[in-house]
Amino acid sequence: MIVRSKLVKKVIFLIIILVVISDLAAKFTTKGKDFIDRKTGERVILRGFGIGCWLLPEGYMWGIGKYDRPWQFEKAIEELIGEEDARKFWEIYHRNFFTEEDVKAMKMWGVNSIRIALLASWLQPRDSQPDKPPFIYSEYGFSLLDSVVKWCERHDVGLIWDMHGAPGAQNAENISDSDGEARLWSEKEKYWPRLIDLWYKIAERYKDSDVIIGYDLLNEPLLIRYGYDPKLLRELYLVLTDTIRRVDSLGIIFIEGDDWAQNFDMLEPIDWDPHIAIAFHSYPPTSDEKGLVRWEKLREKYNIPLWHGETGEQGPPYDLNRKATKFLESRNVSWSWWTHKKFDNVTQPWSVIRIHGFLKILDYWNGNADRPGRREARKFLFLQAELTNSKYCQFYPDMVSSLNGLDVKKYLESRSIEEPKIYVQPVNLKVEEGGAFQNAVVATGYPLNYQWYVNKKSLPGQNKANIVISNVTMENNGDKYYVVVYNSKGYDISKEFILKVTPFKGVNIRRATSSIVIDGKLDDDWKRVNELTFENLIYQEKWDKQDILAKVRLLWDNKGLYLFINVQDNVLINNRDGIEVYIDSDNNRADGYTKHDCFFKIYLNGDFRLIRGANINPEFKIENSKNGYIIELAMFWEDLSINMSGNNFIGLDIHVIDADNEYSRKKLTLFNKTDSAYRSTFKLGTVKIVE
Repeated sequence: MIVRSKLVKKVIFLIIILVVISDLAAKFTTKGKDFIDRKTGERVILRGFGIGCWLLPEGYMWGIGKYDRPWQFEKAIEELIGEEDARKFWEIYHRNFFTEEDVKAMKMWGVNSIRIALLASWLQPRDSQPDKPPFIYSEYGFSLLDSVVKWCERHDVGLIWDMHGAPGAQNAENISDSDGEARLWSEKEKYWPRLIDLWYKIAERYKDSDVIIGYDLLNEPLLIRYGYDPKLLRELYLVLTDTIRRVDSLGIIFIEGDDWAQNFDMLEPIDWDPHIAIAFHSYPPTSDEKGLVRWEKLREKYNIPLWHGETGEQGPPYDLNRKATKFLESRNVSWSWWTHKKFDNVTQPWSVIRIHGFLKILDYWNGNADRPGRREARKFLFLQAELTNSKYCQFYPDMVSSLNGLDVKKYLESRSIEEPKIYVQPVNLKVEEGGAFQNAVVATGYPLNYQWYVNKKSLPGQNKANIVISNVTMENNGDKYYVVVYNSKGYDISKEFILKVTPFKGVNIRRATSSIVIDGKLDDDWKRVNELTFENLIYQEKWDKQDILAKVRLLWDNKGLYLFINVQDNVLINNRDGIEVYIDSDNNRADGYTKHDCFFKIYLNGDFRLIRGANINPEFKIENSKNGYIIELAMFWEDLSINMSGNNFIGLDIHVIDADNEYSRKKLTLFNKTDSAYRSTFKLGTVKIVE
């Protein structure tokens, strides 16, 4: 009896020690409505970035529309360069896109947390999995996470694991690497055990690390819109929480609601664990009491913290970043900005410069260019993967400084001056008259200053790694461009590239011969104008032309630009179907939207929404037709701060939104083949205003 008693005491003692060690492993935890530091007990605001596009790249981040999710990228790359070289590409990409230097830099800015967007298939391969445990795991995938944990430990940055792409996919969208179906819900028996086991493996593997903050159980799950029982979400969250609690008693359980982390009704009562946090998402960022009120109600009701777990996507001058983060912190709401790096984008700290060869591959994938040879494709892909390293990227200090509590001064001062060296040269280009082009160099060194020249004359304002020129004329044919990259230690000069300009062969918009009356009727002026057909479908691979077709006629006069849009649509939803209009009236193709540009939406119920740019007040009329609807529309030059005359080029695109139910959405576009027009005017189509 005495021996048995001593043994029991030893077992109990060991259990207590293990619990204590597990408790001490958490960097932060929760106490009531606060996140707190485990060591000091003081309240903290989580400030951080999501690490997207590393393990789970998305189409818009790379700049491609046809392929928009990892399994498609993987398949397309393997088809181009073979299985072995595709594996090497991903190794180079993973090694460079996110590094310890990135973590070190973010720590110096004031970041205390990062959210790692996980793709399950890098940890638990999609193929050849058994029906039940033990499941197959990839040591390569876990070695990537091992590295992140070590970096965060060395630089004292907290980690939140985010199940961005779950086994089977928690929604049917690209962001979960879905094959078009949310199989986590439709094949529950198959994929729930995989997800449960995967979360256990992650929690158990890193249970002793003191940088683990917690677990974002599922990124943006979708159930109601596909007809699945929303109660499944709470049921799964309880199982996942119990699984994680087997090895981690204090790590925070971050929960996202249905419908893009917007609807938390099915999760109530939110009372199954003492360390839960509401992880809500919104774009644009929540920046006022009206936007916060529904989350505030949940915080008050359950006495739990709020975390704005994903938001951002704001361009210069980043005013909404400042407003939102100051507001959130004044209301004790933590935040994580999406994301730390993308390709050719200004909404995050680093931007990867896409080389011309990579753009050729994207054009091939988009159906706009011939297939490159295997050796050529391999060369371009490997180089582009290497160039995702931040030392080759454009850095946007103003973007970082726009987030409350972050400051780049210490980081910039810590960097030693290095002589510039151009690593990738610009290439010759061919552009149609009236169009726009961009070219770029990739250089190492610090700091880097750029000055572009044309025909040996400096170009004012062209002082970035990439040059952007709009409104190209035939007189520009044969122009020679180069760039000087310099700092106090020296300079490097790029090779020249030559611009070839071809005559305009695009859409001409005729002047109206009489005043246009906006009445939704096909008047004589309209009958004399040829219809343009919408040729591009996005957000859906297969086009059922019995479902949606659209055509548009265009006219102009000294007052404005006129559109007559005829849409055939067999299912109309008044508050979701409609059009989007993008216009760049001075054709300058700027980042963002200026006073000469605008982007707005008109829905069938008459709802007009100005999204970006000039404060335009269009006149429009909506009429039902036998097979759909007609929208006649006038946009006025005065609203766009411009006087229009003939033989000018403008940037334009029109999108027709088609929603066949409350949740589905696809779009027909006149010019764009990707949904990128809302970011800037650069990729709008070019049309000519003629007399």
